[in-house]
Amino acid sequence: MEVRLLSELADDLSFGIETIRTRTERLRAEAALRESEERYRLLFERNLAGVFSTTWDGRVLDCNQAMANMLGFASPREALGQRVQDLYFSVEDRAAFLARLEAEGRLTNYEMRLRRQDGNTVWLIGNLSVLPQISTSLRIIEGTLIDITERKLAEAENARLAQIVNSSEDAIFSTTPDGLIATWNAGAVRTYGYAAGEIKGKHVSSLIKEDRRRNLSGNQEKLYGGEALMHYESEHVRKDGTVLPVLLTLSPIRDAAGAVTAVSVISRDITERKQAEAERARLVTAIEQSTEAVVITNPTGEMEYVNPAFTRITGYNREDALGQNLRILKSDKQDPEFYQELWNTVIGGHPWQGELINKRKDGTLYTEQMSIAAVKDLHGEVTHFIATKQDVTERKNLEAQLQQAAKMEAVGRLAGGVAHDFNNLLTIINGYSEILLERLGSDQRSSNYLEEISKAGERAAALTRQLLAFSRRQVLAPQLVDLNSVILNLEKMLKRLIGEDVKLRTSLGKVKADPGQIEQVIMNLAVNARDAMPMGGELTFETSNIEFDESYARHHAAMRPGNFVMLAVSDTGVGMPPETKARIFEPFFTTKEQGKGTGLGLATVYGIVKQSEGSIWVYSEVGQGTVFKIYLPLVNEKTEQAKTPEQEIDLALGTETILMVEDEEGVRSLVQLALRTGGYNVLQTTDAESALETCAAYDGPIHLLLTDVVMPRMSGPVVAAKVVALRPGIKVLYMSGYTGDAVVHHGVLSENMPFIQKPFSPLALRRKIREVLGG
Repeated sequence: MEVRLLSELADDLSFGIETIRTRTERLRAEAALRESEERYRLLFERNLAGVFSTTWDGRVLDCNQAMANMLGFASPREALGQRVQDLYFSVEDRAAFLARLEAEGRLTNYEMRLRRQDGNTVWLIGNLSVLPQISTSLRIIEGTLIDITERKLAEAENARLAQIVNSSEDAIFSTTPDGLIATWNAGAVRTYGYAAGEIKGKHVSSLIKEDRRRNLSGNQEKLYGGEALMHYESEHVRKDGTVLPVLLTLSPIRDAAGAVTAVSVISRDITERKQAEAERARLVTAIEQSTEAVVITNPTGEMEYVNPAFTRITGYNREDALGQNLRILKSDKQDPEFYQELWNTVIGGHPWQGELINKRKDGTLYTEQMSIAAVKDLHGEVTHFIATKQDVTERKNLEAQLQQAAKMEAVGRLAGGVAHDFNNLLTIINGYSEILLERLGSDQRSSNYLEEISKAGERAAALTRQLLAFSRRQVLAPQLVDLNSVILNLEKMLKRLIGEDVKLRTSLGKVKADPGQIEQVIMNLAVNARDAMPMGGELTFETSNIEFDESYARHHAAMRPGNFVMLAVSDTGVGMPPETKARIFEPFFTTKEQGKGTGLGLATVYGIVKQSEGSIWVYSEVGQGTVFKIYLPLVNEKTEQAKTPEQEIDLALGTETILMVEDEEGVRSLVQLALRTGGYNVLQTTDAESALETCAAYDGPIHLLLTDVVMPRMSGPVVAAKVVALRPGIKVLYMSGYTGDAVVHHGVLSENMPFIQKPFSPLALRRKIREVLGG
């Protein structure tokens, strides 16, 4: 029994020990489980990644604090029971997520975009899986998520920056430390013409103009030393070889440790700016060198800029002008209403153009052509005024000269036409008077009457000669003459004419002119000077050689460049006001009392000088006397010997046959009578056609053709050419009362052209015919 008891005791003890061991192991397992659970709990709760489990429809079963934070909840407790899928932005996102999860059962590195409780967006990436179904109605989704919002924002920012860089008009690229091109934007493609694939990996020096590469190494040192180069100008080369001016901004690119790993280059094409700068430079140069004054003022009229021409025209230099009001130029020659209208026009938005008289710094007046306009900003406000001013004083003087010349030319044509008609009439009056005087003989009373008619006719003929001289249609016989010799030959006559108040100063000078006409010029000027010095005074004749250049001729109407002999006739008389000086060369204009002068003296001077290819200028002021300056072309030839008067020709030996062509009946009758009285045989015709018919039909010899120059249908020279063709050797004598034709070109006889000027007397005609016929 004891043995059984001991055996049972032993069994009980063994069971107790096993029980204790089992309980101890269970306790240890429970402790390990609790420790494991604690570690899991701590890992779950403290994990930086979001850990969660949800139902299939997205209701939160469990989540840690990180997950609650990602979703915008204060604690996991607040998140429990919330539908996470409702936080997706769109139904499409939710549907796509569940479909893929159901198909694959597990999603790795899956990105999703959720909306937090506060409305902000959060980007998450995670690993998600579906747990085995606990029941047919319950499927659980679990997983871990990491917040990648900052990375997404950075990527978006980088994308925006890349888009900005790529859409920039500027070329933007980067280079490695070795100078190789690493990146290349679309602006660089447009600017340089290289596609990105063509240029990446090439050295940046391939873009730089060869003579600019010397600065490359120095710039690289500065950049990799951390220094940026801002607004650096250089010249690059496009793919097609054209040179491209660029404005560069070079910046070092640093890594996270601050070390420079690359260089960023922003290259701006400044071709247009350079062209604009060059254009501005050209504009400034043009304005600075312009012959027109350019003035810029502020809105109140103070000058802010003037160019050198302004100084040249006004006498004010820049220091004098800047800051001064334009009013310093006012001459008071324009009334206030003029200026009011000017400014109303400009401020109203329209440029003003016109002429006005202004005053220089030295007080002298000048006429200027001015244009003034307002300069406005983008808002339409006037910021400045700009004016261009041209001194037109000389032009106005030249215009006045041209107007005077045109007026004189018009009056001259009128005078010449009148003289032509009068010459035909005077030829008849004077011719018949002379014939009647020869025939009356002893009838003294009738002879006296005829002599008065003849004297009046001669005076009228003298007037027509003066009109022809003025109109430059008289006949000249020019020859080389020494102007000094002409003056010296007239010295005694001049002294008798005006007294002893004549001073002569002479110098050499030869001209080609009609000596008699030059003498008439001198005498007329001397008489005019004498009349201007009623209380006595001094009259001076001077001659000198003058050379005019192109510039002088441009500013003096009717002048041409070249060498001239000047004859200056000056007096110390009463002088002339401007209105008198403007009219002194007009025919029949005189300031003398009625009956004291015809007004043709200076008109004759004017015509003779002009017909001799010269010019005449007058300088006179009231109380300061008058100076006439005559310029005649200088001729470098030997002076011709003056011709001696020819001996009278025996008039009784005229027996030749003369063919006469004259369309004026009165002149034709007189000439026929005069020639037949002298013994000539006259074939009288009225026009060119009848003259040619008579020439062809007449059986006997015809010795001379006497023809008028200007006739209807066929001129005298044409008739003469046809007659000479029919009868070689025939002599020709032209007659005319108007010399503006081919025979007498500009009033100067063509060489070997016999000519007689109307009016002529029968005696003068017979002498001229005898001279032409050689007898």
